Amino acid sequence: MQVAFLHTLAANETLFDGFIQRSRLPNFATVVHHSAPQLLEYASQTGLDEVLAAQVAQQVLQLEAQGADWIVCTCSSIGRMAEQAQTKHARVIRVDRPMAIVASKAKQLTVLAALETTIEPTMSLLAEYPSQLSEQAQVVVIPQAWQHYLNGKIDTYSQTIADYIVQKCIDDECVVLAQASMSPALSLLAETLQARVLTSPKLCIDFLIAELGESA
Repeated sequence: MQVAFLHTLAANETLFDGFIQRSRLPNFATVVHHSAPQLLEYASQTGLDEVLAAQVAQQVLQLEAQGADWIVCTCSSIGRMAEQAQTKHARVIRVDRPMAIVASKAKQLTVLAALETTIEPTMSLLAEYPSQLSEQAQVVVIPQAWQHYLNGKIDTYSQTIADYIVQKCIDDECVVLAQASMSPALSLLAETLQARVLTSPKLCIDFLIAELGESA
């Protein structure tokens, strides 16, 4: 069994590998990583169009041809496109889907992103579940956060996200960090606040373990 992680940020390989190695996923599958940063660059500069969808599908099918049984797209911006790729046998899942399932059970929701292109795909995903949250959720792109990431100031990026949560979301029932790259900010929060903040890497890996464990 092989699980392939499709990234659009090279740094996410290290981020996800940390979660993977602390989990039981290696007991069930061989894990491989593949980075295609040009996909996010295109999405940011041009938008989510048919040309990008074809490029995403090409990457997914390439991973399947290389032996992947499961393909996890770790980029929320292109996750829907990845899931729509017509594979022969591989199962494709966007990394934020397990998180959306949990979030859909909340009564009040705040969605935070660092990159504008993440918002529409995230809200469309939430709309797939029986809830009015996609219409009622408070949605915010955290000012300056993504620029810190692009400048390579990852610690500042995480701190900016954590500071925003503390300053603006302290009383919110459920906070979704829409991008996987935002997840390290969780460790900068008090434990009582961490319990109300959802991040995609761990929830997705837990989902994979449950799925692979049942089929073992």
